[in-house]
Amino acid sequence: MSGRVSVGCAIHADTVEYRGRDLYVVREYVVAMATSGEIKDRLRELRASLDALPEVSEPPKTTLRILGSARSEQKWNVLLAYFLDPSEPHGFGADLLKAFLDTAGDVTGTEIAYYHRDIEKVVVDTEVTSPQNNRLDILIRSPGEWFVSIEMKVDALEGHQQTHRYVEDTHIGNEAKAEYPKTGKYYLFLSKEYTADSADSSFEDVYWRHIVEAFYGVLNRSHGKYPERSVSQLTDFLSTIATVINMEDDEFEQIQREKVQLLGRYRDDIDDLFEAAESLRLRAIDEWPELFRSQVDDDLWTDEWTLRRNPREYGCIFKRGWYLDDENLEPTNDADETKGPAGLRLHFNHLIRQPESFARGELIYRLRCPNNVELHDEFHRLYNSDRWQAKLKPLLDERGITNEGNKKQYMFKQYDVDQPNLPESYFETLAVAFEEHLPVADVVDDILAEAVANVKEN
Repeated sequence: MSGRVSVGCAIHADTVEYRGRDLYVVREYVVAMATSGEIKDRLRELRASLDALPEVSEPPKTTLRILGSARSEQKWNVLLAYFLDPSEPHGFGADLLKAFLDTAGDVTGTEIAYYHRDIEKVVVDTEVTSPQNNRLDILIRSPGEWFVSIEMKVDALEGHQQTHRYVEDTHIGNEAKAEYPKTGKYYLFLSKEYTADSADSSFEDVYWRHIVEAFYGVLNRSHGKYPERSVSQLTDFLSTIATVINMEDDEFEQIQREKVQLLGRYRDDIDDLFEAAESLRLRAIDEWPELFRSQVDDDLWTDEWTLRRNPREYGCIFKRGWYLDDENLEPTNDADETKGPAGLRLHFNHLIRQPESFARGELIYRLRCPNNVELHDEFHRLYNSDRWQAKLKPLLDERGITNEGNKKQYMFKQYDVDQPNLPESYFETLAVAFEEHLPVADVVDDILAEAVANVKEN
């Protein structure tokens, strides 16, 4: 079946949760309409497809990926040159250089004639610029005998006439090519396989795959003779290369691609279900004070508590004395009377205004104070003092409430909402949050009372 399935009523059973790029099946939605059978069948297909995919954890990131440079040609250039240079303190000596040169010769059919006894004296440089402003990525040379000019690409293609200009240049860096025998000049173009090869026929094409295999061959034959740190660094670099050129079978990425394909196939159905959740949320915004109060025990909801009804989407709940007017810091329930150079609004609120509250079944309950006034400064100072923190911390820790202590948000806790029973379950959870924070509210009340007394005395 294809096309869009229309959904226009409450969600009664299991749910599918969609987060960004990933798709997780948590349960199934069952929609009480004539179309419920169709959407249920399609989501059963989705469930079966997802169940067939194995659970795969994302592998650890390589160093270059952590730094956001997994595809940086300049970083690859520096690392490759480092490992090829026998004079660097990596402990590989000339083994990697010899493997590189031998592999290049085998791949291209053009043997690079170096003397093993002199290989340790070879010079390896990067970003070598000639008087004609041609810049070589890597230059390997045995001065006066032979040189290997390497142009390397990660994702980019060859620049305009790039390899041709390098061949025609009379210099490599500041050295004249005439100082080298004709048979001692080699040009290598190092790139991904199945991308465009070098344009100039004097350049020989070598692929990153060949280098990865050659270096792994060196490691596999090492029998522990190389420094552990250098082996780890080289392995990390080779892993980056293998991932970027799709040489390794990245099972994690493949699974994610298959999930995204499922998302494309079932996206309309999932969007319809989330639209249903959103319609319930919008209705609940208008009615939240009544829906919440119906879930709170009358013994817990006393006259000292107030609901702020406008704007309803901010869901404010506060004690008497937490809203103080702008004139004399006297208790008020009118938020407009608190908006000035002295008034204060301190309240718990819940984020019913956010679509995630129903779409993901999340309820966030937090203590906020938006006013930037002297009383807020004093409350903030007292709240974060050692004396009051000694009373607050045990209550918050016991309840799993995060104690932030910043001026806009002092504490918060996220609760999971039972999605199949929305919207009632949201307000059942809100009632739980309200009750759980009552002992905390008593301490907050005492802190505010002290802050008000201090400000009035001054």
